[in-house]
Amino acid sequence: MPADHFDDLPLDPEGAARALLLSLMARLLTPRGLAALADASGGLRIVASRGLDLEEGTLLADGGPGTLRPHGIALALPLRHAGETVGLVALGEKATGERYEAGEIALARSLASAAAASVRAARAAADLQRANRELASRAQTLGTLVELAQAFGSALDRSAVVRRLGFALMGQLTVTRAAVVLREADGSTGVAGHWGVPEDAAHVPAEAFGWDAPAPYREDGWAWVLPLRAGDVSRGVVLLGPRATGADLDPTATAFAASLAALAVGALETADRVAERVERERLEGEVRLARRVQEALLPTGLPEVPGLDLAARWRPTQGVSGDAYDVAALPGGRVLVAVADVVGKGIPAALLMASLQAAVHTLRDDLADGFGLARATARINRLLCEGTEIDQFVTFAWALVDPEAGVVRSVTAGHPAPRLVHADGRIERLDVGGPLFGVLPGATYAQAETPFAPGDSLVLFSDGVSEALRGAEEFGDEALDATLARLAGAPAEGVVDRLGAAVLAFADDGVDDDLTLVAVRRTPEA
Repeated sequence: MPADHFDDLPLDPEGAARALLLSLMARLLTPRGLAALADASGGLRIVASRGLDLEEGTLLADGGPGTLRPHGIALALPLRHAGETVGLVALGEKATGERYEAGEIALARSLASAAAASVRAARAAADLQRANRELASRAQTLGTLVELAQAFGSALDRSAVVRRLGFALMGQLTVTRAAVVLREADGSTGVAGHWGVPEDAAHVPAEAFGWDAPAPYREDGWAWVLPLRAGDVSRGVVLLGPRATGADLDPTATAFAASLAALAVGALETADRVAERVERERLEGEVRLARRVQEALLPTGLPEVPGLDLAARWRPTQGVSGDAYDVAALPGGRVLVAVADVVGKGIPAALLMASLQAAVHTLRDDLADGFGLARATARINRLLCEGTEIDQFVTFAWALVDPEAGVVRSVTAGHPAPRLVHADGRIERLDVGGPLFGVLPGATYAQAETPFAPGDSLVLFSDGVSEALRGAEEFGDEALDATLARLAGAPAEGVVDRLGAAVLAFADDGVDDDLTLVAVRRTPEA
């Protein structure tokens, strides 16, 4: 390739400038010269130097003859193309000592013009290559973000989102360590994932949660703190260690990290909603199961006992009630009635109620054989204390009604005292007993024995009756006793219905606790 055929040169601005210098030095017989190209600063920087004291890389002040003449330069020619100065070629004196002739200068200018076009074309090609590389890089980044968006979309739990975020940041940014710190709904923060660092080293300053952009935080080896933010939603921060290359996060890497953080925030929000739905469905399933267990424990019907009139109402306020009742006929025309209230809800409360119900059913035969009600109550308490958690308690009241003997035997264990409503309107509280179940395994209980005349009614109820609220005011014992006094002598159905209606009418904002009512009336003809 002839040295002065610049249109055949590779797309290399410095190569074109060197080729021009060597060609001119050979044709014009000069041992000294230099070639310089315009750089980003707007000056001219030497890219080739022969026989001069000017080194390659030197920035020329202005490139004029006055500047170059002290260095032995006799001829300086600018490289211009389309009105733009792209460089300079300068030659020392000829080896013969003669001056440059007009024809030689014209030849040099012609070659300089051709070289200038080549330099300009090479630079345009380099700019195009850079633009193509940037475009390819952006396309790759976009493709990566699309793939990561799909990956985040398939991650339906928080741990999977955090893992993918950490792996993506470490892989794409080539950082040596990372940790994801999430802020919870209550304001607390915690390390949700960490890579290349122990958990106790994943410290993050509180002020980092307020930063709007990646910021350096170099304590403990961290280089960057990236907010996990998308719009107005902030979920935490990501701590990033130094890059393996030693480079800082450039604008492209920063933009990628911010986009990835936004994707992660959206995925975290989705994962939390999925988790909430799963938890809600789990709780609803638990409630349904507990409700079925509880309903199976309730009497399917009330026994028909000569001389007695019975009625019961059970009104849960939520999916699972803490209340339960039992009514069972015993030999000799007697009836056993019981009401219980478990502290707690859900499956644990239902299972505890099932244990209580089983214990009551087990002791029915003993009661029929003359086993005392007080001793039976103590035995139930011991069983529950042995088989329940420390925070599970039960209030309980039960009574053995004997219409033939005209007596009611009762025990109350921390429960609202049952009421004996005499036919003449007098109200008697049956509050003899002992502590609630599940507290003292060795607790003892006392039994009350009260006359039960024709026309009298025994009413057992849960605290949802006496503690029903209207604002801050309770329905209370006085209103309860006054209502029962007005119902003296009424059939059992009328007692439970009208007392329940009175409570519901009082609590105009709705009853927020379970209501359980059981009434046993000795008929006047008994």
